[in-house]
This record gives sequence, structure tokens and C-alpha cells, in this order.
Amino acid sequence: MAERRAAKRQRAAVDADRERELEAQLFGRDEEALQQLGTELGGGGGGGGDGSLSDFLASYQQGAAAAAAADGSDDDDEERQQHGSAGGLVMFEDRGGADAQPAAAARRRRQAVWEDPQDAALRVNVAAKSQLRKLRREEEETELTGREYESRLRQQHNKLHPRTAWASLKKAGERRRRAAAGGASDSEEEGGESAAERLLQRAGGLLARGSALPPSMLETTRLRDANQADACKGAVKSVEFHAGGELLLSAGLDRRLRLFSVDGVKNPRVHSWFIEDMPIHKAAFTAGGSKIVATGRRKFFYLVDVESQAIDRLASLRVWRDEKSFESFVTSQQSPQPMAAFFGNEGFVPLVSLHTKQMVGSLKMNGTARTGAFTTDGTQLLTSGGDGTVYVWDLRTQRCLQRYQDEGCLNGTSMACSPDGALFATGSNSGVVNLYSRQQQEAQRRQGQRTVFGEEEAGSWAMPEAPYAGKPLKSVLNLTTTIDSLAFNHDGQMLVMASRMKRDALRVLHVPSMTIFSNWPTSKSPLHYVHSTAYSPNSGYLAIGNARGRVLLYRLHHYNKA
Repeated sequence: MAERRAAKRQRAAVDADRERELEAQLFGRDEEALQQLGTELGGGGGGGGDGSLSDFLASYQQGAAAAAAADGSDDDDEERQQHGSAGGLVMFEDRGGADAQPAAAARRRRQAVWEDPQDAALRVNVAAKSQLRKLRREEEETELTGREYESRLRQQHNKLHPRTAWASLKKAGERRRRAAAGGASDSEEEGGESAAERLLQRAGGLLARGSALPPSMLETTRLRDANQADACKGAVKSVEFHAGGELLLSAGLDRRLRLFSVDGVKNPRVHSWFIEDMPIHKAAFTAGGSKIVATGRRKFFYLVDVESQAIDRLASLRVWRDEKSFESFVTSQQSPQPMAAFFGNEGFVPLVSLHTKQMVGSLKMNGTARTGAFTTDGTQLLTSGGDGTVYVWDLRTQRCLQRYQDEGCLNGTSMACSPDGALFATGSNSGVVNLYSRQQQEAQRRQGQRTVFGEEEAGSWAMPEAPYAGKPLKSVLNLTTTIDSLAFNHDGQMLVMASRMKRDALRVLHVPSMTIFSNWPTSKSPLHYVHSTAYSPNSGYLAIGNARGRVLLYRLHHYNKA
């Protein structure tokens, strides 16, 4: 057995020797290649093989040192210099001539590895497609060359994604040059800032969302239904978040008010109230979230105390008008004097103090009263209705400050004010949503008012003679049926609009750019027939109540807090 293994090793050694001999015949020997390389460098001198090779290595070291001095920030040059000083063999590159400085300048410009020669002859029509019109600098511009088209695309990308300064090649080159010059390292710079602190300053776009909402994409994730612990047995007519951000109010036609603790994982039910004699058509928090107003198609409504869980039924008092229904209303969140405005018959808008539970006033519109919205400070009320006219009321004097015709509206059905009070939106039965600037409308009011009795007395009240033609900042025509729900988020950058008359009829408007988010909702979003919508106090959640009795919950990733 041992003899057999020894014979096998001997045959393997013979085969290895034959392979090495064959490779030498085909490709030459290493010693001959080094001798030939040194000979060529030395100008073909005869038997100075070792000297020629050493001259070659010395010349290479000098060229590498000169290139490193010309551009000390290039890490590849430093690497090649180190290899040369160690005696390693690399491909020969002449850096000692007159071309050394142009080569270094070319490296600093960081030219592209490859360019398509056909780009110069390419012509792109940017006026033919709506997606490319934003690349134009002038309206008359129609065609761009291939290189101009590439440059405009890069500029558009930088405009949409501005938080990339931490990856700047220019800053990286400066850091390498400081390190090569023996300057302060990343951990020892001016001001004593640590590397971690500077990383947080530069990489803010990765670790935290910026304040500006990007217009192109709305990043959402669907979470567990907010009311999955106790689903509604009818359509969810109202959803609203508590001012604290944790509680969610849900109300529907099954006569139950429900409170859920929204965490996106379990969403447990906190409490519920059953109202025996009234299917709930609308419910809302008021008085800073300490009370809930619940109404239906009845001549009375309910006021629920969240803390004590007590329920008060408020019937029509003697000083109230004989209203057939209190189902439609809006509430002011100002505490300790919260107020509710009900939309009654014949254009009357009764004002009820939820603190004293008494009627404190009444407003009168020319047409029917259908919808309205309080301003954030609670001093003004905007109403609209069957005549397509928007009324602006001063609640301190209970008089109309301004009237103007809502463009393209015959019957107003919904309204919302932005949190900062600068904008408001109106929805109509034709599916049109108009976005207005209050500053522009206020300027019209100051220009067109007249004084009482025709005398210009100080402090006299003025009433416009006729409704002005309102000019909206944007008219959204994406929906075609009655707008039932409008809501701004907490910073006014998003406006959600929905209609219960058509399946999946919900859109979200990016207010700064006046464009609709195209990526959400998708055709696979299970919205069904949307009856109500609400943002959480910090816009981290969007709740959607539909006709199936479900409250869909979506996480909006741009906002860190719920």
C-alpha cells in the first residue's frame, strides 16, 4: 500500500514538472519577462538586466511621488506610491513629463467614464408630454439636446431630493486633503464637535424627516383597523382624533359612540356609549376633548362628558327655533367657552354655548345652510349652502363680514379651514373642491365695503352690496360626486377630500404644490365607500371610516409623531 502511494506521488510530481515546462514554452519565464522589461526601459542596453530593472523601479517611484504632490487628495495615487516604495510590480505609467499637470486637472474634474456621442445629436421634445414640461425654463422652449436634457433631469432630482449634502464628493475631497496636510481629523475639529455630532448634522435627512412634505410620493403603511376590537355594525359616519393624539372617536348608525386607544398594533377599545333613541349621524370632540357632541335626525342632541362618562340629552328649549333636525353641525375647540353651530331650516344657523348649554345667538343666510367651519381662534365662522355663496361671520358681533360666490358651485356641501387660518377649502355637490386664500378675500372685502347710512363714521359696520366672485388658488376636479368630507392636516400641507357616493372616491392634495398625490390611494386600497376622514394631531395617522363599519388606519411616514 505504501509503495502504491509513493508511486502515485512520483507520477504527480512528473506531471507538474511537464505543466510548468509547457507554460514556460508558451508564455515565457518570469525571469526573462523582468529582464526584458528592464532592457526596454533602459533603451535596449545589453547585460545590465538587474540594473535596468532597478532603474525602472526608481523611475516609477519618482513619477508616483510627483503625481501625489500634484493631487494629494487622490487616495489611488497614495496607494500606488506605497506599492512602489515596497517594491511591488505594477503596470508602468509615465507621470514625469509635461502631461502630469493636465492629467491631475482631469482627475479633479472627475470626468465621466463613458459618454454617448449620440447625445449631442439627440433632440427631446419637452413640450409634448406633461411630465416633461416642468423641465422647461421658458414657456416657448420646446426641444432640448441630449446633454441639456440630462442636466435638467439632474437639477430636477436635486430640487425634489435636497437632503443629500452629507454625500457630497467635494466635502469628502476636502476632508482627505486636510488629513493629507496633517490638519485636524474628523474627531478633532474647530469647536470641539465630535464625529457623531457632525454626522447628525449632515445626515438629518436619514435620521429625521424634514418639515417640507415632498410633492411626488406619499409614503404610507396600512396598519390594523382602528376599530377592529369593536367594529361598527353600520356605516361609520364620524371619526375624529382627540387633541392628545391617543384617543380616536368613532360613531355610526348602530347608535354607539366608541373610543379607541390608537397605537397601530392592538388599538384596544377604551369605552363606548349606546344611545338608544338616535342613530348617530355626526359626532365630534369639543372643549379641548373633554366633551363629545353627538347628533342625528332628531329634534335633540346629546352632550357626553368624557371624564365622568355622563350623558346629557339637550332638547329644544323655549328660546330655540323649532328645528326638525340637528344632524349637521360644527364645533369650536376654544375652551372654556366652546360653541356649536347647527345648520337649521330656512338658512338659520343657531349658535349654542356648550358650557352653559344655552342658545347664544342665531345667524341668517339667504339660501339653505348646509356646511361650515370655525377659524382656529374661534372668532369667525364660515358657512355655505344651497345658494353657492360663502359667508364670513364675526361671532363677536354676529354680523356678516363678507359674502362671495364660490366659483363653479351651485350647492356647497363641505368646508374646512387650515390650522394657520390662511387657507380654506370648499366642496360642492358636483365634486369640485376649491382652495381659497383668506388674505385675498379680505383684501376684496376692504375694497368693496360701504358704510351704514352712507356716512363714514369711525367704527361703523360695513356690509358688501353683493357677493364677490371668489377666485380660488386651485380647483380640484379629480372627484365627480358630492364632496362629503374635507380635512387639513396639522401643518396645512395636506388636504384630504372624499365622497361617499362613489367607491374609493378619496384623494389627497399636496397644498404647497397644488397637486394630487399620484401614488396613493391605489386601486388595491380597500377604501370602499368613504363616509368620514380625520388626521391625528401630528399627522402621523390618517383614519378613514367607510360603509362597511371599518375605520382604516394608515401611517404617514413623513411625520415622526402621531
